[in-house]
Amino acid sequence: MVRTQRPTLQNIRIRSTVDAHKIFYAVHRGHLEMVTRRLDADERMALGSGCVYAWEERGPHTEITGLGIERFTEGRRWSPSRVRDEFLFYYEKYTPPESAGQASSEKPQAPKDWDPLVKQTYSVWIDTEKGRRKWHLTAYFTQLTVDNLGTIDDIAGVGDLTVPDGMFKSTRVNKNR
Repeated sequence: MVRTQRPTLQNIRIRSTVDAHKIFYAVHRGHLEMVTRRLDADERMALGSGCVYAWEERGPHTEITGLGIERFTEGRRWSPSRVRDEFLFYYEKYTPPESAGQASSEKPQAPKDWDPLVKQTYSVWIDTEKGRRKWHLTAYFTQLTVDNLGTIDDIAGVGDLTVPDGMFKSTRVNKNR
């Protein structure tokens, strides 16, 4: 039986790379859990604003370690990415329910009360005892709920961590902007 995965954190917003590094460091120290496989249907349904997932990208030695995810997916449609600081942001595109018949050729409109998710991603390199690994953080929020979400500072044992300088290196450092 497959155990249900929970997000690494819930009800949290990511304000900066400092927040992301504290989450990665807490995972590295075993205080928080990394997601180790793609989300199943129930886990995708439970995804919402404030969910934060830390995960390791599948590397060439995956068959040896059994760890890593090739690509994090949640079954939603997203806009092209927008870069802000070291983060990539994606905005959810409206997909009508399958029960809604397409009687006309008009583009389906989102309900007026629809609050689309925003996906925020950040990736780093970390040197581990098993070699260099690529870790990712994928966080979700909506414009209506982001100000009601907590911060890393609210989490005992995570918000007060001091991350060693240079432990996490952004994968975007050498990218053209």
